[in-house]
Amino acid sequence: MAALMARFDDRLRRHLSRFLAPADVEDALQDIYLRLTRLAGGVPPPEFNATYVFKTADSVARDLRRRRMGRGGDRHVEMSDDLAHDAPSPFDELRWQQNADLLRRAIAALTREQRMVLMMHRIEGLTLVEISERQRIPLRTTQRLLADALARCRHRLKDCGWFEQ
Repeated sequence: MAALMARFDDRLRRHLSRFLAPADVEDALQDIYLRLTRLAGGVPPPEFNATYVFKTADSVARDLRRRRMGRGGDRHVEMSDDLAHDAPSPFDELRWQQNADLLRRAIAALTREQRMVLMMHRIEGLTLVEISERQRIPLRTTQRLLADALARCRHRLKDCGWFEQ
């Protein structure tokens, strides 16, 4: 194999440099010599003439170029690792949009009184005493309406596949 490498190395380098980037020439040479080494282990070992060696080189160069282009190697741009990732991913946006739709439907399924107490407490930030005074209902009824609303929403959301963590 050493004799084969000495005989063809310079010519193969020149040949490959016409098709490949300088950094890829070394990779291609290694692939060529690896293929030829595997073939040399056969019984009987083949005769490696120039035509066979250069056809192998063309095949390796074509494969390497195809792999590089398939991965977009010619369009690769290095990015900094310290870029901020404040925006949610498209998957997260879709998931939260679906969860918001499920929550809207669960709230819409509540009775009017339950929905009013829930919205006043969770959205407007009123205390149960303030809700009781505004709605002119007993405090115990306000507590029961809020507890029932939360329980119904929780059960409805669990039925839809939204599990608590």
